[in-house]
Amino acid sequence: MYLEGTVKDVDTIRYSSAESMRKRGVTVFPNTKVTQLDPENHQITVVDLEKQEERKESYDKLILGIGCAPNDAPFKGADLKNIYLFGGRDSAEILRYKAVTPSIEDVVIVGGGYIAVEAAMCFAKNGKKVTLLIRGDRPLSANLDKEFTDILVKEMEQNGIEVKTHTNVEAFEGKDGKVHAVRTDKGTLPAQLVITAIGNHPNTKWLEGILDMDKKGFVKVDDYMKSSVKDVFVVGGATLMKYNPAKDYRNIDLATNARKQGRIAAKNLEADTFPYPGTQGTSGLQVFDYYFASTGLNDTSADGTDLSWDSVYVETLALDAYLPKEMNDPVYAKLHYDKKTRRILGGQILSTRDLTGEMQALSMAIAGNLTIDDLAFGDFFFQPCFNRPWNILNVLGLEAQKKEA
Repeated sequence: MYLEGTVKDVDTIRYSSAESMRKRGVTVFPNTKVTQLDPENHQITVVDLEKQEERKESYDKLILGIGCAPNDAPFKGADLKNIYLFGGRDSAEILRYKAVTPSIEDVVIVGGGYIAVEAAMCFAKNGKKVTLLIRGDRPLSANLDKEFTDILVKEMEQNGIEVKTHTNVEAFEGKDGKVHAVRTDKGTLPAQLVITAIGNHPNTKWLEGILDMDKKGFVKVDDYMKSSVKDVFVVGGATLMKYNPAKDYRNIDLATNARKQGRIAAKNLEADTFPYPGTQGTSGLQVFDYYFASTGLNDTSADGTDLSWDSVYVETLALDAYLPKEMNDPVYAKLHYDKKTRRILGGQILSTRDLTGEMQALSMAIAGNLTIDDLAFGDFFFQPCFNRPWNILNVLGLEAQKKEA
């Protein structure tokens, strides 16, 4: 929202400040970095980045919210000027300026996730020629199935974003120390600005051999946010968390999860009293005129489970058919479920009407282990200009029942 100009001051994009925390009795040390953990002596090593001084701090209980960092671009020429990772305040300020810089006409974005698509929209809205380079077969594949991404690719292309799939970057080419082209296995593209958004990695290398992690470096925690080391809790994007749709543990790097984990860790400092209820990985985005949201499993993520899953897909209207066409938007929706238990596993919705709230309801249905039968006859309010007598979630449940009859 800052890049698009909706929010004018980047300093306001935060949920708290050092000053507000101090008023609540929290001691804040800005410009510091924790570099070592000594669990045997209950100590951490802290570096003052301004004074370049190192000190030891003792703890009774330790909560680590160390998060993730953007992956570096592993391409030749990545050190050229005007090549940026997308993440954090500094890059947001720089890229907002670049978005309105007249000398920048061609922008290449490497990646196909949320961040890449949001960046592409920002520059396209500012009149830049934008190319989205994706190694896979489509953008937003972690969140949406092909039925939905096909629609969104057309929407992006109609709004000045060229989407190139199955394309591998080989190198960035420069002139006078600045990037001027991106060489790929499908040809070379002009570029006065490049943004790489090719995933994140957990900031846990300094904790290797101390805390239990998976092979990617994500920390294993229990339902009370406790790590494998006594008195050390870990929360946020660097953790594996309880994932309700598949009944396993996964990294779901969302701000909603991090905030909940932090509060739950604080509740459990003295005793195991409040378990983390798990996540469905619910998220949403607006892509030009379309709104979409998803929750739980989709085709790609369901394939990685041992569940006997299936899905139903519907194309319908947001309101009753007798209402004027200009106020009745098309709706595309999908439901994933377990054929054996009939338990709801996930869903997706896309429309030019904002129906993303339907996935909020479906998220709660997954958390509550509801079935397609519960959904088919679930109670939702009806008013002609808001929805329809059979809510879209009812329709998905009824279609699933029909398929399993």
